[in-house]
Order: sequence, then structure tokens, then C-alpha cells
Amino acid sequence: MIDEATRERFIYPYQEQSTFSTIDFIKRAIVYFGYFPAIIQTDNGTEFTTPKIAKSTTVSPVDTFLTKCGIRHTLIRPYTPRHNGKVERSHRTDQKNFYDHLQYSTFEELKEKMAAWLNRYNNCPHSALKNREGKRAFLTPLQKRAELLEDYARDGFRDELGKEVKIRFLKKRQT
Repeated sequence: MIDEATRERFIYPYQEQSTFSTIDFIKRAIVYFGYFPAIIQTDNGTEFTTPKIAKSTTVSPVDTFLTKCGIRHTLIRPYTPRHNGKVERSHRTDQKNFYDHLQYSTFEELKEKMAAWLNRYNNCPHSALKNREGKRAFLTPLQKRAELLEDYARDGFRDELGKEVKIRFLKKRQT
């Protein structure tokens, strides 16, 4: 999962690809990031949404869970991975810098190595991020997150229409 504003990522391995794994992953991601996202965008895989051939009344467990959490679920257009460009790019980065060199003996070892890779990635400067003045800056995702949280604590956030946006944090922030 990638935070759109900071490019901070969360990864976690599963031994199966299912709606139940997806729900568990989303729960873990919410805890990791410390807030509920407003929107989650996915592709049309059956691990995320109801298959197109299902009855129109069938609702995916993932959609049910996201609705209960107040999170909007948007789907990219089928067979257009470029609509999920940040995720696709992160997959390439993972493949080149992590999976191509990965060796592990147990699932627990895989989880440890993925956690170390996640920490390394989120502490690596990215050229796609911009500073407060809107200029390209080599910030790490964690630095960008800290900057945005400072701004939010000071001024709050507003959307494109000027409407105040509230972030639903899991815990009260320490000031």
C-alpha cells in the first residue's frame, strides 16, 4: 500500500491471495500508518472486489469492510495497470532491489527481510516528492509524512474546493 502524498509504503507477505488476506493487510496498513485513508484504489482482482461475472447483488468482503470503516474503494479501469502507476513502479523497484536478491528459508525469515526492506525504502530519499514551497526535494517518505503532519497540526488540510479535510487518526497525537 502506498500513501499518495508521501510515497510511504507498507508491505506484508501472505501465503495466499484472498479477500481475507486483503482485509487483514488493510487492517495492518491502517495500524502501520496510524490513520484511516479516505480512499483505497485497487485493480479489479478478485482479492479486492467482486468478480464481474458474479450476481449484481454480491458484495465483496473487502468492500463490506471498507464501507464499515468509512473508506471509499475505487477501482482502476480493467487491464490498465498504468492507472495504478505508483504501485506498478513500486513493484518494479521491489523486484530489482529486493526480490531478485532475496533468499530465505522460512516464512518468518521472509517477514523479517520484508520489514527490513520496508524500513530501508521508507528512509530512502525520493525525487518525486516536493517540499512546502512546491519545489522538488530529495525527501524520504518519512520526512514528507512528518512535514505534512506538522502542517496539518498547524493549519489543517483543505481539499481542492476549500472544504476542510479531517484525518481519522487511530490515536490522539502527542503535541
